[in-house]
Amino acid sequence: MSSDVAEVDGAAAEVAQRGQLELRERAIEKLVTAAAAEVDDVAGPVSRVLGQQVGRADLDGRPSADVTLAGDLVTASVSLSVRWPASVPDVADAVRHRVRERLSTLADLRVGHVDVVVTALPVDRRRRRRVE
Repeated sequence: MSSDVAEVDGAAAEVAQRGQLELRERAIEKLVTAAAAEVDDVAGPVSRVLGQQVGRADLDGRPSADVTLAGDLVTASVSLSVRWPASVPDVADAVRHRVRERLSTLADLRVGHVDVVVTALPVDRRRRRRVE
């Protein structure tokens, strides 16, 4: 029986020597953008210069994110477009909820707050409604 205890102690010591996982801000940004992209009616952001739109929203693109990590506390700012005619407040709330849920589940992180910046309301002409 003492050999079993020695094996367990040896295995625990080996695990302790391996170190720990350190998540960098860039990796967390990728988790945030992936989580936000899972929400319906979210599209890639539109670039702006001096308040003027430059280019078009990427309807198949991912949102962009900036995060700040302090220990296990994350604050995030997510830039995205919301496909018209979706409700901007509803989509923003869904993004906040999804980001909190994903960071908690996948990375064991706490989320202080998630700012959602909506850059455009593009019309997805690929999804036309049929009137019968």
